[in-house]
Amino acid sequence: MGRTTRSKSKKSSAGKPDQANTKSRELSAFLFLTVVLAPAVSVAVVGTYGFAIWMYQIIAGPPGAP
Repeated sequence: MGRTTRSKSKKSSAGKPDQANTKSRELSAFLFLTVVLAPAVSVAVVGTYGFAIWMYQIIAGPPGAP
């Protein structure tokens, strides 16, 4: 019962299709983050902040002298 060892060498031509696929996925992820996710998070943060101020003013009253 001898052990068999696998060859760890990779062919240089085998990496090229994977590299093109990786670049394509990286570009699509970047576009998704910049076009969809960043604006959505920005709108959510500003909306939440405005809602919090609105609720505070309903409870505490508007700012200024009484």
